[in-house]
Amino acid sequence: MKALYIVIRETQYIQAILEMFLQKNIKGATILESEGMASAITRKSDLFAAMHHNTFYGQSDPEDKKHSKTIITVMKDDQVAEVVTEVRRILQPCNKRAIGFMFSMPVDDIYLIKPNNE
Repeated sequence: MKALYIVIRETQYIQAILEMFLQKNIKGATILESEGMASAITRKSDLFAAMHHNTFYGQSDPEDKKHSKTIITVMKDDQVAEVVTEVRRILQPCNKRAIGFMFSMPVDDIYLIKPNNE
């Protein structure tokens, strides 16, 4: 099994990604609010803000959101390449330079948490 992490700033595509998961028989995902390091640093540091962080970090569009969403889902190893291809297809209409990234990690086991840990 693999966990696929999708960090995306263009949140209008999330619904299409989740619907694609269902079509691929991926039955669950967790969506988290997230913030990139550049945004977090510049929010706390006048020095970095003065250094034009948008250019420094490659964000050329002043409309870029400071926050993003992170989607985490677990799937069979052989599904990852196809799902990554589909996510890229869904995001294709967006003409911004950097809208996010994806990575996968191995998952050895999944443990459900419930009362009495039965």
